[in-house]
Amino acid sequence: MNLTRPNSTAFYICFLLALGCQPVPKNYLAHQWLGDGGKQIMVFDNDSTLQWIIHEELLSDTFLVRYKLNEGPDPDHLDLYGFTRGILAGKVLAGIVEMHTADSILLDFEPADSFEDVDSVRPKGFDPEQRRFFIRKK
Repeated sequence: MNLTRPNSTAFYICFLLALGCQPVPKNYLAHQWLGDGGKQIMVFDNDSTLQWIIHEELLSDTFLVRYKLNEGPDPDHLDLYGFTRGILAGKVLAGIVEMHTADSILLDFEPADSFEDVDSVRPKGFDPEQRRFFIRKK
């Protein structure tokens, strides 16, 4: 195909417009999730921040932390970091996450002292004793 200068310019303009119309991949975690019968609430935002609310009988607490999602491995890797207090202060929760259904996820975490340690402690699969099931709040 021989494109003349006006035709090639029109082609490139259409190509660039088509690229701009592609849907932006959406972070599937960016929702509010309920776990442990509503005792845990995780609110993932698109800006990689997480509000994690834990309700226990005698105590409730909220952690405002950051998360890093890597959808390359199977299952996806999910790291929580930026804890400033409690037993997780300065630690990283190295985890895995998987869409269970369209409105539910499975999570499993292990604590690491630093990002250098996450791959050595990250769960390889979902331990039936430790995994947590969360449903999307509608």
